[in-house]
Amino acid sequence: MNDLDTIPVANLGKIDIYAVGLLHDLAQFIHTPDRRHARSMLWYRLHYPFKQARAGKWRAVRQWFNGYLAEPSEWPEGLTRCGTGWTRGRAYRDLQRRALAALGSEADRD
Repeated sequence: MNDLDTIPVANLGKIDIYAVGLLHDLAQFIHTPDRRHARSMLWYRLHYPFKQARAGKWRAVRQWFNGYLAEPSEWPEGLTRCGTGWTRGRAYRDLQRRALAALGSEADRD
């Protein structure tokens, strides 16, 4: 078990965790009742990273593979990025790590 798993970050309040990119597209495919429409939308969305790569937009390609994003409802001062990961737990732990790094360094300055 990681040390970050046991340290609560109380300053963040409510945290929203949601799928983005590839996992969002797969969830839409699974939960769409119209299978024909679902297949066509998935096919269309799978072409997105290839189009971005051909255009040289590598950041967009990398972000398409983020999986889940975890972000606080109210951003505290000093926290600049949300947590990412292939699972909800990993995204939450990444947000904790970022918050401890950002908010902990502010506490050290005071």
